[in-house]
Formats: sequence, C-alpha cells, structure tokens
Amino acid sequence: MTERSTKNQDTNTSAQQDFLTELAEVEQLLLDATAELFPPFRQMVAAQLRNSYPLRRAGVVLTAGVSAPDDIVVRRQRISLAAALEMLHLALAVHMMLANTMSSDPANRSLLGSTILAGDYCFSRSAILAVRTGNATVVEIFSDALKRVSEGHLRHIFAQAATNYNEDRQLFVAGAAAAMQLANTPEAARHAILHLAETLAQTTAQAEPLDAPEIALDPYQRQRWQVLLHWQPGA
Repeated sequence: MTERSTKNQDTNTSAQQDFLTELAEVEQLLLDATAELFPPFRQMVAAQLRNSYPLRRAGVVLTAGVSAPDDIVVRRQRISLAAALEMLHLALAVHMMLANTMSSDPANRSLLGSTILAGDYCFSRSAILAVRTGNATVVEIFSDALKRVSEGHLRHIFAQAATNYNEDRQLFVAGAAAAMQLANTPEAARHAILHLAETLAQTTAQAEPLDAPEIALDPYQRQRWQVLLHWQPGA
C-alpha cells in the first residue's frame, strides 16, 4: 500500500469516526429528552423513537453542516440542529398517532390526551434545540419545515390517499439548507447538495458519489459526504 493510499484510508476512517461520534451525541440528546417524561408518555415517545432509527435526518444535517475549516462552535450547532430535526420527526410521529386513535377509538379520552401532551412535549424540545443554534435564519427554516410537513400530513389525511406521505423529503431538504447556513457552505455547492438531500429522502439505497459539489467543497467535507452515502447502520 502506498503512502498516499494509506493517508487517504486514515482520512476516511477519521471522517467516519467523527460522523458516528456526532450521531451518538444526537442520539443521547434524544434519549435524555425521552427520559425526562413520566409514564405513560415516556413509553409512548420511546416507542416512536425506536421506529425512527436509523437517524437519517440527523445524518444529513451532520454532513451538510460541516464547515471549512470545521470548528467546535459549528460542530455544536449542527448536533443541536440534527437533534432538533429528529425530535421534530418524533413529534410528528406521535401526533400522527392521534389521527389513528381518533379513527379507531374516538371515545378514549385518556389516550387522546396522552398523545397530544407527548407530541407537544416533543415539539417544544425540538424548538429549544433549534434555538440553541443561535441562528435566526436556521430557526426560520426549521419553523417553515414544520409548517410544510404539518400541511402535507393534513392534506394527505383529508385526501385519504393510499400511499403514505413522505415527510422526509421536506425534512431532509430543510435540514440540509439549515445546516449549510450554519456551515456557510459556498453558494456554488448548495443547489447540488439540496438535490442530493431530496434524493436521499426518497430511497434507502446507496446514492452515487458526489459530483458537482466536489468542486466547491474541501476534502474533509467531501469525506463526510462519502461516509453518509455509504453509511450502513447496524452493519
């Protein structure tokens, strides 16, 4: 093995370790928030959290939010944003239980009340995490994503469509846009990354390596994207 290939392998390993470490920190934030709930809310949210794995929304944020050069402040911001996006997804999942509860047992007021309170708690925690980024534009993008996804779910319910509404399309794109705002990503790379985020939301298969964004991204950012694109949770 040549010295150059050894160096590239070491860089790849470092990028992967960094990504997985940050993802573990996001997961811990979610677990801590769930642990603060009392039964039966805790069990309700914990069940939805288990259904949220792998944390692909967080993965997109942790990748799109790498700055050049990267620093500890941006790292902390993207971890908070990644946790906020996953918590938002969790809140939406809990509130979607409300629609199912109303259709199956509208007289069960106790379950209805529990679902509403647990979902509201998750919404509150997601907003707090988003605000921790300290970036008003990021919070605005985050709020707009909530509005779009909520409206999408409502339209889907009233239309009684046979297929499920894919909220990840909105969440992946919004998460990438907000993360790039934190990382001050070059404008030349943003459109391609948003397109890639949208593509990732529609498939769990491995995506093709980055093409156009490589020109505007530094080597560490490219390595992080390669880690995400070849990430196989549980492997």
